[in-house]
Amino acid sequence: MAGKVRIKRGDVWAERLKEHLTSSQVGVAEWMEEHTQIIKSNLGTLSGMLQLDDQLAYLKLYSFKPFKYKMSLGLRKPQPLRDFNLASDLAGKGIAVPRPLACLAVAEGMLLVTEGLSGGGTLDEVWRSQPAAPGADAMMRAAGETLAQLHAAGYTYGNCRWEHLFWNGQRVYLTMLDSTRKSPLGGIHQARDLAQFTANAEQFVIGSVLYEQFLETYLQGIAGNRREVVERMIRPLYRFRGQHLSRYGQRLV
Repeated sequence: MAGKVRIKRGDVWAERLKEHLTSSQVGVAEWMEEHTQIIKSNLGTLSGMLQLDDQLAYLKLYSFKPFKYKMSLGLRKPQPLRDFNLASDLAGKGIAVPRPLACLAVAEGMLLVTEGLSGGGTLDEVWRSQPAAPGADAMMRAAGETLAQLHAAGYTYGNCRWEHLFWNGQRVYLTMLDSTRKSPLGGIHQARDLAQFTANAEQFVIGSVLYEQFLETYLQGIAGNRREVVERMIRPLYRFRGQHLSRYGQRLV
């Protein structure tokens, strides 16, 4: 049995999902295995895509041990609640993040539900399937725009790998907010975001023309200077380069 389900955030979508879960004869994890397209399963989390009444949603189940969960409630907001609130704040500022739909407390832990993204793929998936295809320049400019909007709003993404950036043909979305934090514009954490994006760009050998389109758009969004931005990110970029075993193509900065 799914057990008791309590709505922590959300309205219409939360009520609809609660009805489905409470009527189930199995636990939430088993229900997801049966009704969603599982995307990732690891220690402590289970993620899947759900089509419900013609709307696509992304479900992420956080499994908590009872004692650990009670302790987290006393010390700070649990990660799913924090991510829901953060996504709401960022979306309100016009930053491209999946719209938060619901957050439910369930027997296993907490279930976070956000807008499902379709009609594209993560930057690494898109590049692997059709490198340098028409539209790659638009994708790079969109990535620069999204990252600049986040940084200008006073945040750092914290995990700016291409696998966490989703291109739907119009905008690049930030799909994982677990490491997103407040950060001063131009600070070291924002420089680390740029370095991580740049390391992936070098790994995929996108070339200087596409990279400069990304960087030019980013600089327009923060009213920044190229030389100063590159100087700030060069040290973390050296570290990211050292973490990859594969050889790089052309160095981009």
